Amino acid sequence: MKKRGLIGLDLDGTVFDDDKQISKENKIAIEKAMREGFVVTPVTGRPMAGVPGDMMAIGPMEYAVSSNGAVICRVKDFEKEEWERIHEDLLPRQKVLEVLTLLEDYPVVPDCFADGHGHMPEYAREMLGNMGLHPAVASYLLSDREFFPDLKEYVRNSPVEIEKITINFFMTPDGEKQKQAVAKAIRQLGGVSLVRGAPQNLEVNTETAKKGTGVLKLAQLLGISPERTMACGDDENDLDMIRRVGYGVAMGNARDSVKAEADYITGDNAHSGVAQAIYHFMELCL
Repeated sequence: MKKRGLIGLDLDGTVFDDDKQISKENKIAIEKAMREGFVVTPVTGRPMAGVPGDMMAIGPMEYAVSSNGAVICRVKDFEKEEWERIHEDLLPRQKVLEVLTLLEDYPVVPDCFADGHGHMPEYAREMLGNMGLHPAVASYLLSDREFFPDLKEYVRNSPVEIEKITINFFMTPDGEKQKQAVAKAIRQLGGVSLVRGAPQNLEVNTETAKKGTGVLKLAQLLGISPERTMACGDDENDLDMIRRVGYGVAMGNARDSVKAEADYITGDNAHSGVAQAIYHFMELCL
């Protein structure tokens, strides 16, 4: 069947509600779009292994854009981690070490994504439970990550390069001040892009690895015109794809800056806004 279009979906705050659950209505809408010839893909800041299995099982999905567009995979068997990279845009090792060295002066938890997995320092096991994160977020991070006594040593010796660095902050007024200070310091380093992916974090990629780049690159590889691409998201790291795709959708719970750039504002993530957006886009593509 000829592909009618591409639908890129952010996960946290978009497909999934605040308890990290996907609604029946969202699943039904995604399945309908796939049956009718649309490619539906997660476009997430998470590493590949962090994409929820119940998302990838819909269809099942053949592609995933992860680490804010740094990696695109063709998925053969998600549960067995059989996925083929068809595009990557990775951070230089020296730049990762510069960022990690800078972070040593702050009470934060860095998270380096490599080969589809997240990697944290050992002290994160204790800190994550005390940072004020949503319990579902803290549980996901603690259960999914690999921990190392010295994260910089891991980066130096890793056979693969880093896709993205996520920096997690305390959810307090002091944590917010530290986030601003870290953001300023990283921007002064240069050579990277920096966005907020959630209230508690900052995310570091190459200057060219962005969600919009990932969506449009996948569309190109599949022979889908940019005009027939849709993207749906809620936070700052979704802005690039909402601006650049053919039809950008902001969730009802999105930040005002995201809504301002969208072609369409759908319902919120607690009321199956993704399903509403998919049906709307499918009608536009008739």
